Amino acid sequence: MTTTLIILVITVALFIWGRVRADIVALTALAALLVLGILTPAEALAGFSSPIVIMMIGLFVVGGAIMQTGLAKLTGNKLMALSHGNETVTFLLVMLVTSFIGAFVSNTGTVALMMPIAVSLAQRTRHQLNVFILRKIK
Repeated sequence: MTTTLIILVITVALFIWGRVRADIVALTALAALLVLGILTPAEALAGFSSPIVIMMIGLFVVGGAIMQTGLAKLTGNKLMALSHGNETVTFLLVMLVTSFIGAFVSNTGTVALMMPIAVSLAQRTRHQLNVFILRKIK
């Protein structure tokens, strides 16, 4: 019990510190729990079979592909051209496109498609990402 709590505290501290990649921290904590006999191999690997974990992996793959292919930048440029640089109109266009995609695709799929586009828009306009994700309309 004490060993588990120590590993948990170290893991949380490393997540907060942010100098070590989160995936490395998480897998190292998992390996430590496995090596110390706190978890059995079946228990250690059980989380990877969860449909939610598989879905999140897919979300990262799709999001990365959208960024790598330039689709996010292209879509962001089109949205900026349509809005003529107006932040409110850009936000409304993002909302409209997201609503359209969300009508046909799951929420997770919609996030996987739109998050890279919102990141690209934020980088292009030098705004914080929350301007395009979380915003009150005045």
